[in-house]
Amino acid sequence: MKKIVLFIIVPLYLFSLSNPYADLPANEKFNVMLNHFLNISLENTRPVYPQKKPLKDDGATLDPIKFELYFNYIQRLKAIRESRAKEQLKIDEDYVGKLGFYNGKLKALKKFYTEDENLYPLLQESINKAFKVVFGKPKFTNIVYDDEINRLEAKLTTTKIYDVADFKPLDLELFVYKGIRDEFIKYHNESDIKVRFDFDGEYLIFKDVIFMFNGNEYVGKFLSSVQTKIKLNIKINDDIFQAVETGEIKW
Repeated sequence: MKKIVLFIIVPLYLFSLSNPYADLPANEKFNVMLNHFLNISLENTRPVYPQKKPLKDDGATLDPIKFELYFNYIQRLKAIRESRAKEQLKIDEDYVGKLGFYNGKLKALKKFYTEDENLYPLLQESINKAFKVVFGKPKFTNIVYDDEINRLEAKLTTTKIYDVADFKPLDLELFVYKGIRDEFIKYHNESDIKVRFDFDGEYLIFKDVIFMFNGNEYVGKFLSSVQTKIKLNIKINDDIFQAVETGEIKW
């Protein structure tokens, strides 16, 4: 577990401190990290790679047996080798069949994730991860509460984690009952606030924010009539769903 955590943290740390993308615009940095996480998620959908069965030990010895005639020894070796070759052929045929089934699953997955509605759940998860790396952890500031209509207005800003790019604050509103107003204002930023997006096939459009607080779900709506967008350039690695060669069975 420690190795996996380190494997993820170290590249992100290096990305933020010294990386070839340092001079890129913020949205391009976002695309770099989004594709990084998306491809990892897609790799995790691949089926388990089939394993080839080992040739079982038949217990036969290839060494001459005491008092064994030479002719008998040659015949015995021949029988052992033929038996093992026959068993190996069965193993090879079984393995080729497994590889064919594996390739079929890869082909089906590749087709499945060409559809936006199927890719979107993985995309949304990757968006949230990339957002935190590039812009930081979402939080609310400049909170103003209207007692008459239980409405809270705030700015969506971020607390930087890796200091990769600046996030332009966005105004939003959400409804919070007066009875928990003070507690909400004091502790809401301890929640895992997530930005949700709509995706039109080309652009990510800021939709709203969602989070849980004291067991209740809250949704914050953006106030600006002008939609905030990020142009996406999704790049799925060619080798993720690449079929493997079955090869030829050797006698």
